[in-house]
Amino acid sequence: MVDELELLKKDWQKQDSNLPKLSKEDIYPMLLKKSSSIVKWILFISIAEFAFWILLTFGINLSSSQTSDIQDTVGGSLEYTFSLIHFAALLFFIAWFYKSYKKIESTDSPKKLMLNILNTRKTVKYYIWFNIAFLFIVTFMAFIFIEYTNPDILHIENLLVTVLLLLVFLGIAIGILLLIYRLIYGRLLQKLKANYDELKKLEI
Repeated sequence: MVDELELLKKDWQKQDSNLPKLSKEDIYPMLLKKSSSIVKWILFISIAEFAFWILLTFGINLSSSQTSDIQDTVGGSLEYTFSLIHFAALLFFIAWFYKSYKKIESTDSPKKLMLNILNTRKTVKYYIWFNIAFLFIVTFMAFIFIEYTNPDILHIENLLVTVLLLLVFLGIAIGILLLIYRLIYGRLLQKLKANYDELKKLEI
């Protein structure tokens, strides 16, 4: 039995010696190309999301009378301000992703590539948390504004219950948003993390 194990080990060693050995110079261009491709996908997805919000804001006709009243109350004062802030922030992040993509594409050393990957991962996380915080803040600001300027629209009988229901709604909406971001951006960030780990091995 021992002899058979020794033979198997020797056979494995022979197989390993026949496999092509990749040097640091061979591996780095592959990791660079993979990382650049991942960041390019992040850029494309953020642009698609920006287009989605544009269509959602300007492409949907509101037919409900109550919804129209809410839009009339908020529209002239807050709606365009919120939209402007949101679109400006999304454009800022898109420009940041593009800058990250160009940086990674032209990186000339594993150490710099590792730093650019870390910065890109941080940028994506900032982007995700901005969208979540923006949704939370805007919803509450719109609610407070409507309640103080035109309380008859919402027909609130119990303010505490209404606020609790609003928090539940926001919790569900944020949970769905986080799930979507995890499915889309989370997988890309995991691939970037894997590339970072491989680069770290090259630097050791």
